[in-house]
Amino acid sequence: MAVTLKDLARMAGVAESTVSRALNNKPGVSEETREEILKLAAEYNYQPNRLAQGLAKKKTSIIALLLPDLKNLSYPDLIAAVEEVANDSGYQVVLCNTAGSPEKTAAYLDLLQRNQFDGVIIVDGTPTGGKFLQLALENKNNMVLINMLLEELLLPSHLTDYRQEGVLAAEFLLNSADSQQAAMILGDGQEYRESERREGFMEASRRLTGSGGEVFSGVESREDGYQVFFQIVERMEPPLSFYITENLAALGLLEAIKTGGYLVPEDFQLIGTGSNFIAGIASPQLTVVDEPLTEMAGNAASNLLQMLSEEKVEPEIRVYQPEIITGETTL
Repeated sequence: MAVTLKDLARMAGVAESTVSRALNNKPGVSEETREEILKLAAEYNYQPNRLAQGLAKKKTSIIALLLPDLKNLSYPDLIAAVEEVANDSGYQVVLCNTAGSPEKTAAYLDLLQRNQFDGVIIVDGTPTGGKFLQLALENKNNMVLINMLLEELLLPSHLTDYRQEGVLAAEFLLNSADSQQAAMILGDGQEYRESERREGFMEASRRLTGSGGEVFSGVESREDGYQVFFQIVERMEPPLSFYITENLAALGLLEAIKTGGYLVPEDFQLIGTGSNFIAGIASPQLTVVDEPLTEMAGNAASNLLQMLSEEKVEPEIRVYQPEIITGETTL
């Protein structure tokens, strides 16, 4: 059982306030008593209750990272980047999985309001609602957004140019392919990210070929990726190029291509999205449109820490540009 401040006071035969002063090197404690208390604290591995200290000081040195779920394959890199910046400044990071629930988001933000977190970083897909708007409007926010943009409020925001992702993919495929045919395969077509990628892809396709290209949506799982290939080849003849926004689905698409007796990239070129571990284990290794997620997450954490240090921080909106990282699925 962990030793408490009260336990140390009992063992040393002094008041709890005396123990607190000794541990925090405050005046009003004799050297002999201080040494005895420090010896007991070391012997019993006393760990102060940081949350209790934070509630008293209205500072916990804890920041919350609100995620919409834990399924995104790029989240480990995002989490690591936030933690590195926070830990270097003496802050700890608490991961908060909202599971797409506005109620859970409100509950986590209530902890911010009650000073149990110093600030929060909110990632795209996290549902927002009344509690979020209340805190922002009261200027009690200490909130930074990643890949979120709110029309109602101006908060520090770090955004990927998703439309440019679609443009880059279309240009790369259509400028290098033997055939001027490229199809886009996306996940949830209602999501902001996916709709922006689609618009960019279709815009570049129209500019280069006169046609917006074929778009297939609702392809998220490995099985989805496998099945969609056969739907596509019924409508389009190889050689073809694919831009697919879910790398897990890209694994299924590659399997289907091989099952059909085709070659990658000779018959079918393929561009995935994001340099997560799936892109690396794919065979052949995926060419991807990559977003600077680590840089963006690290900058968002630094942005929040600036706010917490009471520096004057303008609520800027910073947009990050994607790039193509070539693998073995394109020529």
